[in-house]
Amino acid sequence: SEGGLRFAEKEGIDYAATTVQLPGGERVPFMFTVKELVAQSTSKTIAPGTEFSGTFRVPSYRSGLFLDPKGRGGTTGYDMAQGLPGMEADGAEGQAELAGETNKVFQVTDGSLEFAVNKVDEATGEWSGVFVSEQLSDTDMGSKVPKKVLIKGIVSGRVDTYNGSEEY
Repeated sequence: SEGGLRFAEKEGIDYAATTVQLPGGERVPFMFTVKELVAQSTSKTIAPGTEFSGTFRVPSYRSGLFLDPKGRGGTTGYDMAQGLPGMEADGAEGQAELAGETNKVFQVTDGSLEFAVNKVDEATGEWSGVFVSEQLSDTDMGSKVPKKVLIKGIVSGRVDTYNGSEEY
């Protein structure tokens, strides 16, 4: 791109359902992903020290076809579990929490990623480096407040000659 390099995720397996356990035992599910990542660099070459940053889309941890243990889902299943209509009709406290558990939604959020190149093999075009990614955890289809997930790791790739005939 103008002024620097552009890194774009195009195809392949671009997500992994993941769960981490916090030091207290709480488990946090999230969709580890770089779906639709577009990262920019001000550098014009891949070399040690080249840095990229960009944003990506984080799909919901569960699809609309997922059913919870009471048979409720976003596109399939029951509208509500048995026994809940009477509880919702009284107007008492706790209705917002109950509505969140009953009304399932498919949420797509934004994430961000930064990575830096540490090594480059000019003979093969391969490079490696480190990344830091920030995204939100699962919301259990709208019933829970998401946690901010910070992921750090190693990234690698290969630069190839672009000739315009590539199909994505």
